[in-house]
Amino acid sequence: MKKRIALTLALALTLSLTACSGGGTQNEQAPAETPAESGSEEAEAPAETPAEKEKLVIGFANIAEEVELQIQVRESMVKAAEEAGVELILANNEYDGAKAVEIADNMVSQGIDGFIEFNIDESVGPVIMEKMEAAGIPVIAVDIPIEGAVFFGANNETAGMVGGQRLGEVAKERWGEAPDCLLLVEDSTSGEAVLARTEKMYDGLKETFPDFSEDQIFRVDPTTDAAKTQSMVSDFLSAHPDYHKIAIGTLNDVIATATLAAIETAGREADCIMVAENEYGYLDYLKANPDVTGDEVWVGGVAFFFNRYGEYTVPAVIKMINGEEVDEKIYVDHLTITRDNAEEWFTDYLAS
Repeated sequence: MKKRIALTLALALTLSLTACSGGGTQNEQAPAETPAESGSEEAEAPAETPAEKEKLVIGFANIAEEVELQIQVRESMVKAAEEAGVELILANNEYDGAKAVEIADNMVSQGIDGFIEFNIDESVGPVIMEKMEAAGIPVIAVDIPIEGAVFFGANNETAGMVGGQRLGEVAKERWGEAPDCLLLVEDSTSGEAVLARTEKMYDGLKETFPDFSEDQIFRVDPTTDAAKTQSMVSDFLSAHPDYHKIAIGTLNDVIATATLAAIETAGREADCIMVAENEYGYLDYLKANPDVTGDEVWVGGVAFFFNRYGEYTVPAVIKMINGEEVDEKIYVDHLTITRDNAEEWFTDYLAS
């Protein structure tokens, strides 16, 4: 048991440093203080119009490059750019709003035709948008909205609903009745919109158990801190020894892995079922635990399909560059990944 806890935690918390090759379409962006690798004179020359270029140039600034989902987003952008025959300039915002502004300046100086921005600091969004609008560059904002930009990302309410539906299905199969409670393990720092991913699990659960009361919901808010999560969930389990049917929804993979560790340490596997928002922690769990156990706790991960972000955004920004209309909000599809369908959706990742 201890071996499984350690392996699961290591898989979820280890930073993925995988790099990818762009096959000729990928360029690493020059540092913000350097105009461009090809020389300042060329970089400072007036940018060509899209019609004058052999290829359209699209900039993509990733939120960070620290965990698997972020690597998957970047790789999907590279793949989509190659398929569309456009040049892609990559950058890493590193969870830093000030750096995101510097990168935006650099992207403009390099003459991009369209910009895909994935930045955690919504406060600098207006500054970035002002720069892009002044240069006539259309923008898609990924996951974090920017006024004036097309939004692409999660439909948080839908993601919460499908996660709750999965909890309801498993509760009915395993226990034959409604859970004693619904425990939501959240991170309030993510903001109200993102919290819908857990809060809406209640509505999804009620589709199976319409009489499930809001009074049966418990919430803990450890932020995305693994040690704090494990401690808080352990405290909850200790405080409720008579609960033997506990449905748990977690905001992300880090929280889910730490929650699982708390449950296993307490020996409460038979009492708990859990669904996480985000899929890669769950996929890593499946790779580490290929054999089904009778009291399996982690029963699903809601897919955000980070590996397909490029499929949605690159064609959309090309349309915007060409003056075509696109929807103001473009949402990714969501479904819950389980042992039964994981191979269908993530064959390559499970095999890696």
